[in-house]
Amino acid sequence: MSLYEEDLILLQHLKAGKPAAFAAFYDKYRRYLMIVAISLLEDEMEAQDLVQDFFIDFWQRQLYMRIDPGQSKSIEVVIKAYVHKVVYNRCIDRLGVRKTKLKRLAHMPVQDEACAPEIRIEIEEWQRQLSWSLKTAIAQIPPLSARVFELSYIQHKSRIEVAMEMGVSPNTVKNQLLRAMKILRHHLKKG
Repeated sequence: MSLYEEDLILLQHLKAGKPAAFAAFYDKYRRYLMIVAISLLEDEMEAQDLVQDFFIDFWQRQLYMRIDPGQSKSIEVVIKAYVHKVVYNRCIDRLGVRKTKLKRLAHMPVQDEACAPEIRIEIEEWQRQLSWSLKTAIAQIPPLSARVFELSYIQHKSRIEVAMEMGVSPNTVKNQLLRAMKILRHHLKKG
């Protein structure tokens, strides 16, 4: 079977919603898309998050339905061109956000220059209270959501890594993160 036929079948299986096709697609394009993202963002962790988010969106939002091989002789080029364009555009957007944040930070005063010693003491007390409130709020999260939150935000793992480690789908990871964040927001607003 030729690469063209394999990729045509892969696209057909994706459009049929077969999870095994998504796994094959992920294996085939993950490394390539990581190279694209790292070369643009120059930050491996940020690139990894961006690529993982792309794969989650690709599956959940059925972005594969937008790929039309048409009369192309090589579907691999069509799929590769599409995923390249999407990840490239997301990287460019991320760079724009980063540039805006850097501009804002450049205009902020440095804490030591801007704060009198009394105010620094108040800030440190506020940070201790915030830390305690956050720990208390985390204790309110159900175990599965808490584990997903810990792996994602404390151990800095991507959603797909968390899903593989826990043996759940990336969608479950996303839902449990949303649940954890909702509980945290609710608890922190009360406190």
